[in-house]
Amino acid sequence: MLKLYHNDMSSCAQKVRFVLAEKAVEWESEELNLRAGDQLKPEFLQINPKGLVPVLEHDGNILIESNVIIEYLNEVFPEPALLPADAYGRALARRWMKRLDDGVHLETIVLSFGIAFRHQLIATLETDEALEHHFSSIPDPYIQNVQRQVVTGGIGSPRFEQAILVFEKLLKELDQELASHTWIVGDALTLSDIAYAPYGTRLEHLHLSRMWDNKPNFARWYEAIKETSGYQTGLAEWFNPNYLPLMDKAGNEAWPRIAKLLAAIDT
Repeated sequence: MLKLYHNDMSSCAQKVRFVLAEKAVEWESEELNLRAGDQLKPEFLQINPKGLVPVLEHDGNILIESNVIIEYLNEVFPEPALLPADAYGRALARRWMKRLDDGVHLETIVLSFGIAFRHQLIATLETDEALEHHFSSIPDPYIQNVQRQVVTGGIGSPRFEQAILVFEKLLKELDQELASHTWIVGDALTLSDIAYAPYGTRLEHLHLSRMWDNKPNFARWYEAIKETSGYQTGLAEWFNPNYLPLMDKAGNEAWPRIAKLLAAIDT
């Protein structure tokens, strides 16, 4: 039995659903409403004390951390292979994936809350006391601190500026890497492509696809990955219409500030 605890718009859950779709594996869905705090309920914290999705349950074993999960799925369900056949190629794919865990994912949280989700959170919780209770309930102290900064300061927060710098550097490096081959590691789709797909998607949903107007190789890669069946099944079919208009509107309003930050990087 394979059961996935996930959320429709979670970037980390998206990559797991992408792999499941590519592998044509049947799975049981346990979808959590993160806005309602399902991930912080005692019954889920017993499964993952970090209070994060996704969590994979397979034959009674529990796995957390999305990159760990997708590597596990690639081993347990070997066809189609989603890592290169050679050791060096596999190392390159894992290096790109590690970069997500080393900071890029947290910068995505900064952008998402700084631009869009802060408005939803403030409107829902209404009072400073309720907002503080929300922050205090987040198990991970780093994420708690990040949310405090960007929910309060929005796109004017220094922490937000740091996230823009990180993503601009990342997109430039990916654009350079993709100049010589179709996918991130060579000419075959790998876990590294699947791992990065949700982050391009989040930028697009936040109206930030203009960040790759001058990055043609990344733009080509992103359009190609959206055409895969795994993307359509694992991501596009799960897009929540209740969030997309908010992200697009708030991202469009934030763009002038972001454009200034990007211009300052290039000067």
